[in-house]
Amino acid sequence: MAKPEKEKIVAEIASKLSSSDGIYLADYKGLNVEQINDLRTQLRNAKVEFTVIKNTLAKISASEIGLDDLNDYLTGPTAVAISQEDLIIGAKILTEFMKKNDKLSLKACVLEGQVYDKSRIDEIAKLPSKEQVIAQTVGMVAAPLKNMVSVLHGLLTATVVVLSEIKKHKES
Repeated sequence: MAKPEKEKIVAEIASKLSSSDGIYLADYKGLNVEQINDLRTQLRNAKVEFTVIKNTLAKISASEIGLDDLNDYLTGPTAVAISQEDLIIGAKILTEFMKKNDKLSLKACVLEGQVYDKSRIDEIAKLPSKEQVIAQTVGMVAAPLKNMVSVLHGLLTATVVVLSEIKKHKES
């Protein structure tokens, strides 16, 4: 591959790495094409890109954006899962896939510019997703409002009943 082509690939990788929320490095050695395609489909459906990159180009790209700590994990066959939207979803999908296919192993991940080894990925996968956190937050905010509406509705109902009884009493 000519040098200008390599520079273009390095720039592209660096751009993807720097703009991503979550980066996961995996060793895919031993997976067959069908298994890799299955994993790619699952990740793609979650808007996570899964590609195999050359370690030397990945090291240069990582160094360009200040992720030199990532270089220790760029050895052997390396696939990269890059999430642009939800930093946890990649860990969840990869961890679930590893339970069914023991040939896939995670090496490291990068979340918000911090490099973590594979021992932390299990912890990250157990965290609630972005949607779950939003739903829980909305539920916590909505609960007091719902209770207030219920109390006000009860007061209005009681007022209507009292006024109705007063009307009946005056008419009789």
